Amino acid sequence: MAVPSFRPALDAKTDVHTYLTSVQFTAADLARLENGEVIARADSPSDAEMQAIAAVKVRVPRDQVLAYYGQMVAYVDGKVTLGFGKFSTPPSAADVKALTLDAGDLAALKACRSGSCDMRLGGTALTAVQAIDWNAPDSSDRATALMRQLAVDYVTGYLAKGDAALVTYDDRSTPVPLQNEWRQILAGAASFHKYMPELGRYLEHYPAEKLAGARDVVYWVKENFGLKPVISIVHGVIYTPPDRPDRAIVAQKQIYASHYYDGSLAVATLVDTTDGGRPATYLVYGNRSRGDLLKGGFGGLRRSTARSQAKRAAEETLGTIKSALEEAAGLKR
Repeated sequence: MAVPSFRPALDAKTDVHTYLTSVQFTAADLARLENGEVIARADSPSDAEMQAIAAVKVRVPRDQVLAYYGQMVAYVDGKVTLGFGKFSTPPSAADVKALTLDAGDLAALKACRSGSCDMRLGGTALTAVQAIDWNAPDSSDRATALMRQLAVDYVTGYLAKGDAALVTYDDRSTPVPLQNEWRQILAGAASFHKYMPELGRYLEHYPAEKLAGARDVVYWVKENFGLKPVISIVHGVIYTPPDRPDRAIVAQKQIYASHYYDGSLAVATLVDTTDGGRPATYLVYGNRSRGDLLKGGFGGLRRSTARSQAKRAAEETLGTIKSALEEAAGLKR
């Protein structure tokens, strides 16, 4: 299962290698990892899910890797990441003032009907969208303002009620309760339950349960995957286990996606190690997702093509982190 989060066996190297071996990486893969390469794989545990796993050894301290990882999530480059914003407590309109809808999303909202909509909606959102006067000259502004307010209201509900507030997508003939999708992802995360059960419980029972060493952030992000831009809302948790100060875990639980995804969980584990006597970090990343990406929603892409894209995306992400940080530190192979 592509949710890397593990407790130590003997040392960092043994710990990481043991985990990676358990998820089908070979001895040759581990040798490449120790030689500074990114290793990655992707597969489909079922017809409804996909998982990708990747790992790299970065020759800088863990705090630097963790800081850069957070910067990458929030960095708006105008190409892949088109917008980003954090929600405050309580959420407010100012948190989503940079959230925009493109022409395709506006057209999809205008055409939305119950059970047939090209944008993910649920609850009272569809009724509110249909109440817009689409013939009015400011209909686009009204639609954008509505989606911003719906995002604020949704996150407000999630912060108060957790999974009980998760949307049921009504854009297709068969409704999709996000809470069910998320629970199925979590239920299949065997290594998550084995190595970091307290974080799994925290994500599942948030906000009713607390977790020492955990810091929460809820954010929205608009990303361009080459087809339709996707607006996502994510509950992120940065967790340093009190009994394992040598590592940090970043979990990203997707609680809304405007297209393609029915649910997603990404986990990055950063573990202190050394390389040639200097501080270094193992970065192990996993993502497990459910949704249309396996059902033809990505322009009819076959499952094998989707797996290839997921693997390449993980490789590129970790490769970028390694290159940027090691170059900044003046390190060359």
